[in-house]
Amino acid sequence: MEKQKLHPSDSTPQRLAEAYILSVLARRLRLDLSRKDEHVPRLEGLKPDAVDWKKRVLVEVYARLGALKGAQPHKVKGDILKLLLLERKLGGRWRKMLCFADQSAANVALGKSWVAAAAKEFGVEVLVVALSSGYKSRVTAAQIAQRMTNARHDC
Repeated sequence: MEKQKLHPSDSTPQRLAEAYILSVLARRLRLDLSRKDEHVPRLEGLKPDAVDWKKRVLVEVYARLGALKGAQPHKVKGDILKLLLLERKLGGRWRKMLCFADQSAANVALGKSWVAAAAKEFGVEVLVVALSSGYKSRVTAAQIAQRMTNARHDC
């Protein structure tokens, strides 16, 4: 069977890397991040990357390697807002996590920026789970292909 070639802007490598990050995070923190369909209506249409319903943990994952550019920091800002809204909708206190694949990418939510201040103020933890070499090379290749594809449309 012939291997299907991905479109240059396909995000499959990042989605697979995010799944890897979640599996590492679940193992390290002893979380149950498996989907529980009976709880989905409680999310009211919001879709976090992962939830541990018993330990009350909400997770958003970002598999970008390297510093965030352009509109990418806005996704992180949106993820912080999504975590806060989920906590409010679900009620009570929840452990809220932003998990990155790379320290350079995580820096958008760390340090002295207002985004970092907001994350800290609202109790959003910023974690880094490094990718294995295989995932890292696939995500790097995908980012290069996406950059080249997007550059053709910038005319």
